[in-house]
Amino acid sequence: RRAGLHTAAYVSGYPGSPLAGYDRDVQAVAKLAAADGLKLLFQPGMNEELAATAVMGSQLAVTLDSCRYDGIIGIWYGKAPGLDRASDALRHAVFAGTSPKGGAVAIVGDDPMAKSSTLPSSSGATLVDLNMPIVYPGDVQEAIDLGRHAIAMSRACGVWPAIKVVESVADGTGSVLFQSDSVVPVLPVIEVDGKPWTPRPTGRLLTPYTRDIEREFIEVRLVAAREYGVLNKLNRVEVRGPSDWIGIVSPGYTYHQTLEALRMLGFHTDDDLRSAGIRLFHLDMPIPLDPGQVREFADGLQQVVVVEEKAQNLEWAVKDALYGRANAPVVYGKRAILE
Repeated sequence: RRAGLHTAAYVSGYPGSPLAGYDRDVQAVAKLAAADGLKLLFQPGMNEELAATAVMGSQLAVTLDSCRYDGIIGIWYGKAPGLDRASDALRHAVFAGTSPKGGAVAIVGDDPMAKSSTLPSSSGATLVDLNMPIVYPGDVQEAIDLGRHAIAMSRACGVWPAIKVVESVADGTGSVLFQSDSVVPVLPVIEVDGKPWTPRPTGRLLTPYTRDIEREFIEVRLVAAREYGVLNKLNRVEVRGPSDWIGIVSPGYTYHQTLEALRMLGFHTDDDLRSAGIRLFHLDMPIPLDPGQVREFADGLQQVVVVEEKAQNLEWAVKDALYGRANAPVVYGKRAILE
């Protein structure tokens, strides 16, 4: 509305802890939006894949002459088993793309400790396979800020970012600062063949069109998403000192857990960490990871420790960025044993 646009929002998904109650809150917000002259439509999904297909339609709607809006924000939500079930629908939605004045995000509820699930869950590997960038909030303030970044990234880069919400964040409470200008995205300048490029959603999901879409996705959209993360400093070195010898890499809520573990070991301040030679790399957007940022972080270190849940997605990305480089540090993760 501040930009002079007539937009709407469409939310669909399937409930389940740790996102239980999200649907109720969306319904409450929809009433507030209507009272303020805004359109937010909440449509509960019969199942996760139908909801994902419907949200894909929110992006394709702008390609029709009958569309009444300049763009529609689409939000899909579901817990980790729901992501598994909806993976084919989401894969098609990712290929179809997003509209530059709408955008689409997937809110994925992970339960790594199996607090309310039959199995411990972590959706990182599935999201990587689906080519969905991951933003990972560590508290409720970061959930708001990274959610706004996810929408801006989707609009600018034509991707479907996933917001990874673990049970500790979903069930947590906290005070938040919410202002219209608290997040001011820096958008990448994207050119293809020397011409400005903007996302164009398409429903032509058949060969030979999908081969061209795949090429655009790998060579343009994902590259732009990685650049978005760099420009907006979603991944940053939080602590650095002149005599650092070991670095710790951690995303989202696990970064907060890492800080707490360091405090229990006696490192209460940043100066304590610097005096011990410990460097910290905080990732709000672990996927896709920019290799240049990893190399700059690791420069001069002897060892790097990657702290993450379950699968080794981040560890592999860090090792890949450092592989073959002279004087690269040793990277420890899930299966390595410190000597």
